Amino acid sequence: MPNIPQHMTIEKWFFLLVTTMILYLFWQILQPFILVIIVAAVVTVILSPVDKWLKRLIKRPRLSAAILSVATFVLVFIPLLIVLFLMVTQASELVKTSFTDTSWIDQLKTSVSPLIQALPAPIQQEITSVDMGQIGKSVATWAFENIGTVFSSSTQLILNTFIFFLCLYYLLVNKEHLHKEALLLSPLENGVDEKLVKRIVNTIRSVVFGVLLVAIIQGVVAGIGLMIFKVPGSLIWGALAGIAGLVPLLGTSIVLIPAILYLFFTGSTMSAIGLLIWSLVFVSTIDNVIGPFLIGGRAHLNSFLVLISVLGGLAAFGSVGAIAGPTILAALLGLIELYKSGILTTGKLKAKK
Repeated sequence: MPNIPQHMTIEKWFFLLVTTMILYLFWQILQPFILVIIVAAVVTVILSPVDKWLKRLIKRPRLSAAILSVATFVLVFIPLLIVLFLMVTQASELVKTSFTDTSWIDQLKTSVSPLIQALPAPIQQEITSVDMGQIGKSVATWAFENIGTVFSSSTQLILNTFIFFLCLYYLLVNKEHLHKEALLLSPLENGVDEKLVKRIVNTIRSVVFGVLLVAIIQGVVAGIGLMIFKVPGSLIWGALAGIAGLVPLLGTSIVLIPAILYLFFTGSTMSAIGLLIWSLVFVSTIDNVIGPFLIGGRAHLNSFLVLISVLGGLAAFGSVGAIAGPTILAALLGLIELYKSGILTTGKLKAKK
């Protein structure tokens, strides 16, 4: 073993100490905006194919990045903000009015009483003990508190929006340069780095652009149906239907079946039939028609893992957790694939059979 001069060892540890301190301070700077930056990075990955096509068409990277950023703001951000505002308004109205008047609950209990009486006594007691008004109010309160945090500070919302689109523009313009720099900084071989990045990017697109987008479309279509057939809080239940779309086997039926029963037992029979037809014709066919088109040949991911990542992301990071959670899942699955390929034992990836 060659002798290492003592001053070289001191210099090495001094460099590592200073680097650690600087990285910690830099993390303190980034921490308030780290989730915004992560979401911008994910959106950049999703928009990358569109960005490549636009750059070939315009041949000016900065102009194409600016056009794509503005288009994202106009076509995605503004409509999303309007929908969230309407959801907060609906949730507030439900909390204040809809569930204060319990006459519909009494009507519902009267309508279903013959069905309940046909069941065994213990089951009757369990059903009658359920406080439907409190459940509905709890859902509306949760929606009001969690979605309302988006609008709780207009200054913070404006700042985060500015940071997001500035970061999106910067990443679109410089993603090739940043990719090369990441390869230079990584201690792994370039071929390993390339495959790692490719797998993580493909998994992110599969989760966010595939599974999650299908669930969002289902939620939108379900929400439109709920609005047409006049179910109270249609936007809130539509959003819940989107989350329920990630649940294996049951899917949006978790929300739509109770909504249909509510309309039926409160006397809106035609609306109940209309919502049932809408659910069967439009909502339930999205998985079979739009799903394969969006996901394409990418790997089909476990719906349970996607659901847990979305719910866990919402609980841990708030509203942006719906994207941050699946993104972390995507990175984890990519790393697991690398581990299975033998990266730790050989330092190289095994060739696929």
